[in-house]
Amino acid sequence: MTEPTKIAVVGSGITGLSTQWFLERESLVRGIDLRVETWDPRPSAGGNVRTLSRDGWQCEEAAESILNSRQETKKLALELGLGDRIVQVSPLAKKRFIVWRGQLRPMGPQSIFGSFPTWPAKLRALWEPFVLPGPEDESLAEFGSRRLGRGLMEQIMDPMVTGIYAASPERLSVRSAFPRIKAMEQTHGSLFAGLLAGRKARKSLPAKERPGSGSYTFQGGMAELARSLADQVRGPVHSQRPVHSILREGVRWRLNTSDDRSELFDQVVFAIPAFDLAAVSGFPSELLADLSKLPYNPVTVVGLGFDRSRVAHPLDGFGFLVPKIEQRKILGTLFSSTLWPHAAPAGKVLLRTMVGGGRQPELASLPDAELVAMVCQELSDLVGLSGTPEFVHIARHARGIPEYPVGHSKTIERLQSALKGTGLHLAGNAWDGIGVNDCVAAALPRAKAILERIDAQEV
Repeated sequence: MTEPTKIAVVGSGITGLSTQWFLERESLVRGIDLRVETWDPRPSAGGNVRTLSRDGWQCEEAAESILNSRQETKKLALELGLGDRIVQVSPLAKKRFIVWRGQLRPMGPQSIFGSFPTWPAKLRALWEPFVLPGPEDESLAEFGSRRLGRGLMEQIMDPMVTGIYAASPERLSVRSAFPRIKAMEQTHGSLFAGLLAGRKARKSLPAKERPGSGSYTFQGGMAELARSLADQVRGPVHSQRPVHSILREGVRWRLNTSDDRSELFDQVVFAIPAFDLAAVSGFPSELLADLSKLPYNPVTVVGLGFDRSRVAHPLDGFGFLVPKIEQRKILGTLFSSTLWPHAAPAGKVLLRTMVGGGRQPELASLPDAELVAMVCQELSDLVGLSGTPEFVHIARHARGIPEYPVGHSKTIERLQSALKGTGLHLAGNAWDGIGVNDCVAAALPRAKAILERIDAQEV
């Protein structure tokens, strides 16, 4: 009897675990004898997607929820039997705020005829349909200023980008970070035209196929998805197994760990951050420069819980983002207990505040006491917070979110071309997109492509 094909997935975050799940599922469909196992240096699976539950508080350390606009992750959750664990976000999440001149201003159609955004910014944006398409790639700041004007870029786009990537729009590639927006310009010549075409296309779809709005999580928090994957994949998920070197032996790859474990695999999927991969000895040296130059921004998430009476603001929305021009010390705050009432005990509120990012990276490393005091002062100014928190949880991500620089798409093409046929594969938020939906959506076609190659070799 021939041995099964062996695949190692390095990294047990959502990307790695969903890749293992799809490899195992699709191998059964294709009749391929396959053994997949995941190796990870950390003590537990899930990567940065972690949820703290303590004394009635439930606080996310990274991603707050999953968007309904794409269905790949929800389909996976249903396969895992998590259908009755899904919790949809509160309808209040439709209302979002941006800080402007020291106050929270609601965003949406109602703000168009108000004082925010400023009238000069709104009037300049009316010229957008007449702006010529720009280069193949550019920074988001260049793209936004060129198409919508500097006013809307600074007042709207800057805080939105910070809320997603914790990055400065001056350094972020519009093609890699917001490919749909760039595609609107290239396909329709205008963002307004692209939005109208998209709306028309959605209306033409059957109701059940239209993209949903809002977002969802699970009763046990975001970590429940990772735990369920780790529990239900067939192959082992090894923790505390850091890969420090790889070695080519014929057509296979030997993985070696710092505790002297060593094993041969036919294919290896690296689902770890680019900087960790760059430290793996034996990875093709000509690719190390591309791996090393991808910047990651530090982000610290400060979760604070208070009695409801301690916050003057009604907290009737998703949360707020802060434009750079406001010169504040936080990036934004989510009203977590408004979004998910189960996230805080009755009569309490949970606020999750992001600090650092590409805008003020030094603030992310402040000592705990200074960090909490700083966030409390900012929230006192913005939402009328008073008193000391009853609950505190600080999650530090020293290199938390990759920042896609201009030309990042070319880097990906170069890496994928160089690795083609080697049995090594790249996966994760450095290459697939930073959202949970992005990483899960990329895992299935990746698994199918790997199995097609294995199938072709066995014929």
